[in-house]
Amino acid sequence: MNQNDHTGARGDAQLHQLLLWMVAANCATATISALVGMIFSQTRLLILAVIVIIASLGHLLAIWLNRRSKIATAVYLSCGTIASSVVLITLVIPETLPTLVLTPVLIVAVALPYLDRAMLRIMSVGTIVLATTITALGIYVQLLEPITGAFLDLLNVFFVAIATAIILLLFWQNNTRLKTALQQSEQANRELRTLQASLETQVAERTRELRQALVELEERANEQARMREALEQQREVILGLSVPVLPVTDTILVMPLVGALDQRRLEDVQQRALKAIEQSNAQVLLIDITGVPVVDTQVAKGLISVVQAARLLGARAVLVGIRPEVAQALVEAGIDLRSIQTFASLQGALGGMLNHSRACTSVKYL
Repeated sequence: MNQNDHTGARGDAQLHQLLLWMVAANCATATISALVGMIFSQTRLLILAVIVIIASLGHLLAIWLNRRSKIATAVYLSCGTIASSVVLITLVIPETLPTLVLTPVLIVAVALPYLDRAMLRIMSVGTIVLATTITALGIYVQLLEPITGAFLDLLNVFFVAIATAIILLLFWQNNTRLKTALQQSEQANRELRTLQASLETQVAERTRELRQALVELEERANEQARMREALEQQREVILGLSVPVLPVTDTILVMPLVGALDQRRLEDVQQRALKAIEQSNAQVLLIDITGVPVVDTQVAKGLISVVQAARLLGARAVLVGIRPEVAQALVEAGIDLRSIQTFASLQGALGGMLNHSRACTSVKYL
């Protein structure tokens, strides 16, 4: 567990409680050691009381650091204080070695909830070194006269009781921490399930909306297709009305043009003329431009292209309605209409075409 998970405005509450327990245990140990040492003139017990008091000061400093949210520093200081105290106690009273070997385990148990993996590896190596050191000191180093008798037994019992109490407190704290983490995990799982259900509902609603929108788009597309088809039909009707092709006889068609002719309308004229010639097998197409107000160069070229296209289909196209001003404008524009037969009026054109048709018929019977 990472130490940052326990950081709060006033530090880690469980670490604070543990440090208070250590201070209380140190105070009890120092008091008992000092009293017994003075009563029975045991110098080692007096030194032990001093070591424990110094350790209490280290734990108090750790409490101060923890309250200022310096949790990692407080943990390292507390563990270092315990390790230093154990080494000093081993030098002063090596007979307590059987109980002091529990101290490295106690240090790891204190620091475990606040270490990441890297620091846990370092701490594990440090506890091995500490255990080896205090064992070697307790076996091979004897600075003062050994303590024997009831004092040593009572001292070992007291140390075991304190170490066991602190370890049990750590177990209780870790159990509380695990229960809290489990409750938080269950709460998070419930929130995730609620969120998942909400997301599934939103996705289902969104899917329905998208399907409805898709249906609406398809309906709109179909409606637009129908509208385009209707518009195309209307365009054909309008084109037929604006550019009519009227059969006079089986071989003569009349196309009366009314209104201004632009490039688009000239293309419609050519399309309608060629289609009518193809469908009726007509031989003559009379293009009446009497109702065309302006015949400029562009219009004249467009009409000439219609005449030429009709000629390619085997029909003869004749321009009807060439007024004096139209003829003058075409001459001034340099357009040569000598290859195209023209008439001033539709009546004259029909008369000439009918006479020509009768003459051809008479020659045929002769």
